[in-house]
Amino acid sequence: MNTASKILATGLLLGASSLVSAVPMLTVTGPGIGAANAGQATFLGSVFGAETEDFENGYTVGSQSQTISSSGIATFESVVAGSGGACDNGSFNCNAGLSILDGSVSPYTGRFSVPTDADNTNWLDSMDAREMSISVATGYNAIGFFMTDPNDSGGRFEIGGVGFDFEYLFGNTSLSNGQVYYISIFDNDVATLGDVVIKSNASGDGYGIDRVTVAKVPEPGTLALFGLGLVGLGLARRRKQA
Repeated sequence: MNTASKILATGLLLGASSLVSAVPMLTVTGPGIGAANAGQATFLGSVFGAETEDFENGYTVGSQSQTISSSGIATFESVVAGSGGACDNGSFNCNAGLSILDGSVSPYTGRFSVPTDADNTNWLDSMDAREMSISVATGYNAIGFFMTDPNDSGGRFEIGGVGFDFEYLFGNTSLSNGQVYYISIFDNDVATLGDVVIKSNASGDGYGIDRVTVAKVPEPGTLALFGLGLVGLGLARRRKQA
């Protein structure tokens, strides 16, 4: 991700400050665990009422399901399955849905738990889903999470009908393969954030996500999140008119 892109995005954020109550905002840090950890810290310092799912307790590692629910946080759904990837080789099946994985059972390289420590070994894997939906629990208008290996073949986020291409968000694919980023999304114009949809360009391409945090962003605290744009890449777009 080049410096010009960061400056352009940051300027867009600051220039849109008068429109903040009318936009969903997505921010991506630079690649690497240092930048991702800093992005998480900034996000957590700018919200309140945060609840986090680390996928460590209450799950059977290696099992697959079309829908995985974390009570009070979010529901994750495999909307369109992938095919032909590593999840179709061996004990997994791309059509069987999402899975909670750890390093001992994962068929993939480049996807891993974040942070990597003894108390955090699991992550939620897309299992190469062409489309995955994250439905945030009622009453939360912000979400943040670590994302690993997001851009082998490209894809995009869609929030409230607005699309954000991976190619622009993550930059060169060779930098993103096996990398980690922190993603934050919020919209303080709504009581509950709309579904976050993640689409992949290839049927055998996927990603892992970990430490999913949902939270609330009040209007007076919105500008505090602009600091994330200085760490990575922030984009603000008007929601499509009805």
